[in-house]
Order: sequence, then C-alpha cells, then structure tokens
Amino acid sequence: MRATRVVQTRLGAVEVMLLGGDKPPVLFFPGGHCAASVDCGWSIYTSGGYGIVSFSRPGYGATRVGQLSAEEFVPAVAECCDRLGVTQTAGAVGVSFGGMQAIHCAVALPGLVPRLALHSCAPSTHAYPDSTRQALLGPLVFGPGPQAVAWSAIARLVGSEAGLRRMVASLSTRPLDDWWHTWSADDRARARELFRTMSSGAGFVNDLRQGRAERGDYRHLFQTEVCCPTLVTASRDDGGVAFRHAEDLAGTIAAATLVELDAPSHLFWIGPARAQVEAAVHEFVATTA
Repeated sequence: MRATRVVQTRLGAVEVMLLGGDKPPVLFFPGGHCAASVDCGWSIYTSGGYGIVSFSRPGYGATRVGQLSAEEFVPAVAECCDRLGVTQTAGAVGVSFGGMQAIHCAVALPGLVPRLALHSCAPSTHAYPDSTRQALLGPLVFGPGPQAVAWSAIARLVGSEAGLRRMVASLSTRPLDDWWHTWSADDRARARELFRTMSSGAGFVNDLRQGRAERGDYRHLFQTEVCCPTLVTASRDDGGVAFRHAEDLAGTIAAATLVELDAPSHLFWIGPARAQVEAAVHEFVATTA
C-alpha cells in the first residue's frame, strides 16, 4: 500500500494519496470497501503517466467528516486540491460506488474536472445493490460493527487458492473455470492483496444509504447535469454491478461514451482485460483533449 496523508479541511480530516506523474493528475474515487491507497484501478492511470489524487471517501480510511453524501463531500475535495496545490487535472475517475462522488465533482467543479471516467459504477438512476438479498445482508455483514470480523475472515480465506477462487468467483457471472486460467500468478497476487487491504469502516453503509431506490430521481438529476465528456466502461460479466447501470449512466449523461469490456469480473483492472481499459482511457483522453 502507498503512503497517504491527512488534509484538514473545514468539514474535517480527509485522507488522500498523492502520486506524481508526467501528466496532470486525476481525482480518483475508490469503490466500496476501499480507502485511498487501495489500488482498485488507479494503477491504470499511473501506468499511462498520470498523477493520482486518490481520496478516502466519507467513512473510509482516516477520513473523518461524518456520514456526508457525495454532494456534501465536494467542498472537502475542492479544499484538499487547493491545499495540495492541484489546480489542473486530467479529470475525475470513479470506480463502482466511487462513481457518485466523481459525478458530483464533475457537476460542481467544472473548472477543475475537464472530463469524467466511470468504471463499473453503481448506483445509477437504478438502485444499488442490485438484489434485495445484497441490500439486506450488506449492513449486517459490512456495517461498522461486524465489518472488521468479516474482513479478517476474508483475509484468511484468500490465503488459500481455493479461498481466493471463491471470492473472485462471487464477482463474476461467468463460470470461474472458463477464465481463471487467463489470470497470471501476478494477477492472482494482486487480487489476494486487494482483499487483504479492504475495509468497510462506516463508509459502506453510507454508500448503501445513497444507493436506495427512493433516491433514484436525485441521482438521475445530477447525471443529467454532467456537461463534460464522459467515459463509461463496464462488462456484462460483472457479478458485482449489473450492466444496466452503465447503460443508464451512458443514456443520461449527455456527452457519454459507453465502452463494453471483456472483463470476466468486477475486478476490471486485473487480468488481460486491463489492456482494454487502458486503450479505452487513452483514446478517450486523446479525443477529448
């Protein structure tokens, strides 16, 4: 894991990870269960030469701002950028649940966010989680109280090949045996490290609250207010987020381009499909420069 720092803002402490690059940085918003330093896709951008300003969203890592919504957290993002001297970016990037934060930054900070990338994101206008069972079990397993026990058990589970296979399989709609062989030993090591560094804190229940069905009109409103060029990537084989979210995001954001990935799971940045995402990002930036 990379080193992070805590920036004191008027809303409270915000944990960020700052990585330099040859190109302007992207504002990176990790998905559920991930703090700023957890690589849930930011390495796609560092491999392309971009700097990274990754944020631990409300409830995650060392960020202490209470249970702020994505809209309410935007002033803290802006203040962090100001204090860190970040006046120009390549855009905002959201992964999974982090897409909400990226969207709100694109709407509220157009001078700082020239483009937007949404990778395997949810919720959209549609509610998330995608099933009632997930919505009911999420707070019970990954709430602030039980989450530490749950992630400790998962860390032990993925120590074995069988346990890692079980966790990865849960994030795909394809039979694992159809694609597991395409992951190298390094890919599997990255997945194991990912699960070992995940933690829900109080952030996941905050995410779930914002993903409820009754907030669908609210989310739809902000999606339609995004004015900058937007890249949406997703896979139909993603077992963590249904493809309909990508279709909704691409259909409601005016300047959006949808790229369908061949990724066999929610972990689009691990395995051969990573090259497809890198190519999509490169083309997107080149055509929107």
